[in-house]
Amino acid sequence: MKKFVQIFSLWMFFLLGACTKEPGYHVEHYKEIKIEDIPADIKVPSKVWDLLEFKPVTAESHEEKKAEGHGEAKAEGEHGGGEEKKEGGEKKEGAGGKDIVFSELSVFLVEKNDDIVKGEAVKISLPKGGGEIDLAQYITTNKGSFYVGFDFPQFTESTAQKVVFLSKTRKRRIDDKVLGAGCNQFLDITTTYTKEMAKAGLKVNTVRERYITVLGGTFFFSAQKAGTTYISQVTFKDSRYQNLFCEVP
Repeated sequence: MKKFVQIFSLWMFFLLGACTKEPGYHVEHYKEIKIEDIPADIKVPSKVWDLLEFKPVTAESHEEKKAEGHGEAKAEGEHGGGEEKKEGGEKKEGAGGKDIVFSELSVFLVEKNDDIVKGEAVKISLPKGGGEIDLAQYITTNKGSFYVGFDFPQFTESTAQKVVFLSKTRKRRIDDKVLGAGCNQFLDITTTYTKEMAKAGLKVNTVRERYITVLGGTFFFSAQKAGTTYISQVTFKDSRYQNLFCEVP
């Protein structure tokens, strides 16, 4: 129950923008940044990889918890049970002989309060296979909120979608709450992601670096079309606050 409350607290941050009528990350003009470097190989826990390949969920593969009032199952699991390495920007064969293709991904950072995002609104285009974003390059040290949005084009006309978050930050106690999922815990956030992207996006706050606890880690995206699974990812770090991460990002 204690672990459930901690994970629930983390995802309450993602729901803060649910009732807002503000455009959030859906603004007309962005400062566009294109990253063309091929992403480095990353290790993906086998249980996360199973989710991305849309394998049937069993009690043995990962534990599910349902957040009261959210209407969405939250999946969590320890880092272990083997790892699979993702080769950035390449094609491979997945389970059942299905092709896996690594695809492009765009990330949006848009300030709610003035002087929070350098450039006010930024669109970061990542290459096939995704990549890493150092938030120190885009987020100021001022106090306020900003929105985070994602665009994974392969979701269009797909028959199945999956978004999984793998946390790489430590749990923290701020005031009377414990924030964060903890090191190497993963969450199936597909339903919450879909709802929030249709609204303002994920709203996070810079006070006491809360945004790092929410975003620090890797967001995986997977879409299924016919016999092909399309996958991308983005890893968020902040080189100014390495002590908040499970390991030096």
